[in-house]
Amino acid sequence: MPAPASDPDHHPSRANGAAEDELDNDDDDRSSGFATDSDAEEYVLSKLSMVPDVPQEHCHIDTSAVLSFEQYPRAVHICEDSSAGCGGKTWEAAQVLSDHLVHRWTIDRAALRGKTIVELGAGTGCVGILAGMLLADAEMQQTESSDASRKKGEVVITDMLFLDLMQKNVELNLSEEEQQFVRVEELKWGTPLSEAVRQQYDIILASDCVYLESAFEPLLQTLNDLCGPNTEALIVSKRRRKADKRFFEKLRKQFNITEIKDDPKYPVFSRQGLSIVSARKKSGR
Repeated sequence: MPAPASDPDHHPSRANGAAEDELDNDDDDRSSGFATDSDAEEYVLSKLSMVPDVPQEHCHIDTSAVLSFEQYPRAVHICEDSSAGCGGKTWEAAQVLSDHLVHRWTIDRAALRGKTIVELGAGTGCVGILAGMLLADAEMQQTESSDASRKKGEVVITDMLFLDLMQKNVELNLSEEEQQFVRVEELKWGTPLSEAVRQQYDIILASDCVYLESAFEPLLQTLNDLCGPNTEALIVSKRRRKADKRFFEKLRKQFNITEIKDDPKYPVFSRQGLSIVSARKKSGR
């Protein structure tokens, strides 16, 4: 039986339609940069009138969240849709992965320039939107004398559900100029890739995608399909069950995996049961 929409551990988009296993319940861990949820919701809903031509009947906006960062001046303002379960909400794993991207940005602000990036099981799209901000900033800082033949970077935000919600959030946060570097596409794990997403990316982003055991094989197949010899997959997961370890056991057979412990917020998120791993496909795979 599927969990009710209020269950904070139920992510139908993360499972791409798979039936739910029995999980431990966690407290609501959404991130918010406002004093209260109502303050955040009022701000985001007030901005919706500025977002044109997105068919609102396809998504039900009922809550909101804000991801803010200590070392990056912009915040990501997110509309949420809980009508189809928790996949349309913002969770702490997304904040952790976003914080890590900002940490990398502080080390090298041009690190994402020219990179192709895909977010899997994006839900609200918040991580991909933050990546789009960082990438667009790097791309638009190029001087007029730059090599015109240089590859332009791109962020592709994917999920099986919530496409209208993700598009709404893209338009809520990014200028028209920035949106040329970001697009929303449908992607169901374990199925043949469409032309829209069929390529080998430089970076794959996945937050809270290691969730249902029945989705492990489809997710592994999609990771393999999207990874080239130089691809880095950044995966943030939360320890919930012993079964989750089996995903990483399977992943290690095909990928070299390193847990990232040099992130400045590692002591905080590791105590919350969260981890960031960097995975690269083994040679010959």
